[in-house]
Amino acid sequence: MAETYSAHYVSLHVRVSNTAALHLYRDTLGFKIDKVEPKYYADGEDAYSMRMDLSDMRLAAEEERKGDDEDEDEGDPVGSEGKKGDDAKVDKKEKKRRVKVGRALGVGELVERNESKAS
Repeated sequence: MAETYSAHYVSLHVRVSNTAALHLYRDTLGFKIDKVEPKYYADGEDAYSMRMDLSDMRLAAEEERKGDDEDEDEGDPVGSEGKKGDDAKVDKKEKKRRVKVGRALGVGELVERNESKAS
């Protein structure tokens, strides 16, 4: 959200009784409880309104984008890049691609793990 949409924060609602979601969002991902929404759900249960500030991540992503032009490949050529001959003459800049890592990757693994235990 911070990198793609330049979002300042992310917010969500969680049932007060949903301890697994509370553990995930509050303890693992760093969301803060903003307030309690009384009778938020149709069955009358209260919800925590949770929020995570993304300004630090947004600034870090901007700094990373600025620094991408300065980074150089430090490793030795591998695969077809390491072979000698006409086939190996490929522009290195065409082969590079950005790979996303971080908190989003960890969330997917936690959600899948929790769902598989319920089955």
